[in-house]
Amino acid sequence: MLLLTIIFYSALALWTILMGILSIPFIVLPSKFIRFPAKAWIKGIFILLKYICGVTHEVRGIDDLTKEPLIIVSKHQSAFETFALYYYLESSFFIHKKQLFYIPIFGQYLLKSNMVSIDRAGQAKAMRKMISDVKKKLDEGSTIIIFPEGTRKQPGEKADYKSGFVGIYNAAKRKLKPVALNSGLFWQKGIKIINKGHIIIEFLPEIEVGLDKKEVLEKVENSIESATNKLLS
Repeated sequence: MLLLTIIFYSALALWTILMGILSIPFIVLPSKFIRFPAKAWIKGIFILLKYICGVTHEVRGIDDLTKEPLIIVSKHQSAFETFALYYYLESSFFIHKKQLFYIPIFGQYLLKSNMVSIDRAGQAKAMRKMISDVKKKLDEGSTIIIFPEGTRKQPGEKADYKSGFVGIYNAAKRKLKPVALNSGLFWQKGIKIINKGHIIIEFLPEIEVGLDKKEVLEKVENSIESATNKLLS
């Protein structure tokens, strides 16, 4: 598996460089077109994972999603779900650090994709602006993807859910859609061996608007963790 992992990362680097070059014209086109090369790049990653590493995947419950904008709150175990959720959810977006805009080439594509950025040095003022920007995009029909633990976790590692998403939930008054997964069994955090297997991403029942902070945190954690544990067993 070590050799296959090395081949995968080498192929991924070449694929990323190629797509970066081919996508240059999209920087000057309207923002709505940037999703096309992004999804083509992600599709390439799916193909490399499948045919080099033997990693396949399925997404459960996506056909049951409502048409209204949602706040996706997902378990986070690997890079895979970052790609997959963006790929399968139309008009979806993330929140990222404003500093990522300054990375050459990558930052230009990120800026063009109309994600929501936050200046972490801006404290309360920056947080208010971020929530306002997110609410505006949700009102325009987009769905936000949030990883409430803030970082990738190893399978079975103790949960650590942050309350940051609750401010968005309260301000936007949109339903939450929890997501469970088992991607960490096969593609773990960091440059590690990728193991052959089947990744499952599962959309869980929606959580209604209007809950208080404690209740919504408990519902999100219990929903995601119980379903994720079943996928890991």
